[in-house]
Amino acid sequence: MFIFAAETGGLFGIFENNLINWLLLVAILIYMWMRITPGLFASRKSRIEQTLAEAAEARKEGQAFLEEQRKKIENAEHEAESILVEAKRVASEMKQQIAEETRKESADLQERITHQIEGERRLAITELRSQAATAAVRLAEATLPGAMTDSARSRLLNEFVEQLNTVGAKK
Repeated sequence: MFIFAAETGGLFGIFENNLINWLLLVAILIYMWMRITPGLFASRKSRIEQTLAEAAEARKEGQAFLEEQRKKIENAEHEAESILVEAKRVASEMKQQIAEETRKESADLQERITHQIEGERRLAITELRSQAATAAVRLAEATLPGAMTDSARSRLLNEFVEQLNTVGAKK
């Protein structure tokens, strides 16, 4: 059968030749197995180990990136919170300023209105006095010539002189 062993006659000789052939085949296979497969397994093992190392490194990088993103999110939340607090503070200050300005403008407006009313009142009083004086003078001009008698004239003259004396004495 195989080229290494020669065939001899009989039943035992066939078995012996086949056994030697089989042993020789197994020895060659073992030799080849021991010579080729360790290199294959070693290269396969090194590729697997390299892949596992790369995966571990990628996992570390991923964890670091995740942690960095968490910190950024946390910082962003704190920053947003501080911006919100600052905005509320500024809004409160603006509200107080607006309220103060409104009160001040209202007080100024009320003061101007009061001064304007006072001026208008004085003007009206002055105008009424002027008209009353004009009316009194016209009435006096109309009624005085007929009502003035010698006794009334002398009495008015005496009162005028007395008033002049009291004014002169006060000085």
